[in-house]
Amino acid sequence: MKKPAKKKPAKIDPVDAKRAKAYADMEPHLCDLAHMGEIAAMMFDKDKGLFVFATTRLDDMLQEFRRRYYAMDFPS
Repeated sequence: MKKPAKKKPAKIDPVDAKRAKAYADMEPHLCDLAHMGEIAAMMFDKDKGLFVFATTRLDDMLQEFRRRYYAMDFPS
């Protein structure tokens, strides 16, 4: 009996591969942002000092995320 022919892997566009890696690399940062947002929301009516800390930290994290996001150069 003949073995089935092996399929060659589809050719992946290098730009698509770069984008896929960039999006995969962003995932943990997005999760951190979501968690920090939850912490800030929990502190809204509780402790003013912790709320200020949480929102300031969230702003720092968002600015860093923006810097990383726009640092990637993808061809149009």
